[in-house]
Amino acid sequence: MQTFSSIEHVIWDWNGTLVDDVQLCVDVINRILHQRDLPEITVQRYRETFDFPVIDYYRKLGFNLEKDSFEDLSHEFIGAYESKRRSLQLHSGAKEALRTFRRNRIPQCLLSAAKKESLLSYLDQHGITSFFKSILGLDHHYADGKFQLGNLWIRNNRLEKENILFIGDTLHDLKVARAMGVRCILVVTGHNSESRLKAHHNEVVDNLHQVLQRFNF
Repeated sequence: MQTFSSIEHVIWDWNGTLVDDVQLCVDVINRILHQRDLPEITVQRYRETFDFPVIDYYRKLGFNLEKDSFEDLSHEFIGAYESKRRSLQLHSGAKEALRTFRRNRIPQCLLSAAKKESLLSYLDQHGITSFFKSILGLDHHYADGKFQLGNLWIRNNRLEKENILFIGDTLHDLKVARAMGVRCILVVTGHNSESRLKAHHNEVVDNLHQVLQRFNF
């Protein structure tokens, strides 16, 4: 198992990586499915099904996108999510990891498919805004465009890609990291199942504590 001793910058994903929101996402989507007489899903099926672009995930769940537009479904989901998000907690080891990277003078960036305005509110709620040198989010709720944001951040800061680590929880995070040309480690506590992650990547860990174990601090 390789270490990350050469890493000089860390990019964090938010949903599922730092914040534990899988159950809330399942509860919200099941409420929307139930209202349309569609079959509800378990956490296991969610982790096996959830993917980007989100519109394809909605199709897999059986939504009729001619009857309910993707935009309307997105706003319905976000509205229900927002109403419950204050009950969410960070994953075990999240604050420890943030503190450890800061203590070792490794700048941290947050890169998320969430709307930036919402991200700032989330971070403030959990008292962790100050850990991030950069906070990159979208200007809409349709969950795309992470690669463009991240790539622009790298170029603007003139960073060496081989010295950057992306910490995420989905195959989409892996795809984004590869497109950006940076290293990636995935945790299995988020929105994709362990089997899906390990089928496509060999840098997969059980939790954020194990991420820290890969550094020579």
